[in-house]
Amino acid sequence: MSWLISLAVLSFLIIVHEAGHFVVARWMGVRVLRFAIGFGPVLARWERGGVEYCLCLLPLGGYVKMAGEEERAHGAPASDEFSAKPASARALIIAAGPFVNALVSTLALWVVLVIGYPELVPSVGRVMDNMPAQAAGMREGDRITAVDGRPVTTWEDLTRVVHGAAGRPLAVAVDRAGAPIALTITPKSQEMTDPFGRRQTVGLMGIGPSGAFITYRVDPVSAIGKTLQKQAEFVWHMGLSLWALVTGHASMKESLTGPIGIAQMISEQARMGLSPLLYLASLFSLSLAIFNAFPLPLLDGGHLLFLAIERLRGRPVSLRVQEKATQVSMAFLLLIAAVVSVNDLERLRVLEKIQHWWRN
Repeated sequence: MSWLISLAVLSFLIIVHEAGHFVVARWMGVRVLRFAIGFGPVLARWERGGVEYCLCLLPLGGYVKMAGEEERAHGAPASDEFSAKPASARALIIAAGPFVNALVSTLALWVVLVIGYPELVPSVGRVMDNMPAQAAGMREGDRITAVDGRPVTTWEDLTRVVHGAAGRPLAVAVDRAGAPIALTITPKSQEMTDPFGRRQTVGLMGIGPSGAFITYRVDPVSAIGKTLQKQAEFVWHMGLSLWALVTGHASMKESLTGPIGIAQMISEQARMGLSPLLYLASLFSLSLAIFNAFPLPLLDGGHLLFLAIERLRGRPVSLRVQEKATQVSMAFLLLIAAVVSVNDLERLRVLEKIQHWWRN
């Protein structure tokens, strides 16, 4: 059941992306020939309003085919063809897909914040040997309520404070079975590499969370600002991750995941409930918007790049150049897809499970 939910979420994100292109193209007076969900053999097709709608075998993709997308060898394009529209109108049609994904991401995250989202509470589930927390007398079951007089309500709040206080004594207020306890803990300094490949010194107390969660809710108005803040943080972190990947500070195996890994993550979140599932769908929808904005010829960003060059040159980029660039882009993306798919299979131990099943 959870894998069906994964497929439904991924298909929905693709459908709304293509629907963005479709709606704006029709609004701009462009004749749409086909709206396809998926690639490969057609499982079902129907026609309505002059548009052929197709459902294909491989659901992880889709496209909208418009009249006049390709350059004519002779003669002027008809008024309802894509190439007949001004560059600004074509840019709006192309940008509509990523824009709708970003909009869906925003709405989904806003809903998550309003209906409530789970957060780890700063409750201690494990005290590590020979670490500052053990030396200070902290015990399993303690709930940390404040650090240096500042209240902490989530494990994330606690981690942020402790990581930034390496070697500095902290006054830690603890609730131990209803009784207030005051401890002084000096986090141990330790160098580590973050997910973005940056070396930094952080403070560690030597404790692990109990795994207890609490549901936090934000009022609808405040949720607007918090939604935009969280999205900005995600975009910033994604930029750092890509930079670390390009500069070699992070490996592709650890940094990238493909449809198999995404489906697995959605499947796991679906078991946890609606809020975690919506949160992950929001991140993937925003990721899809950003990915499609990359200036690669096969992606929306590549088409926008060609339009920008057209505006600067005063004439379109030749069809031959576009085709060559698209072929190179497709080969590059297929290579990336193959690598991340193999990584996903290894990470999830799929081949090992298949071999075990076959032998038994």
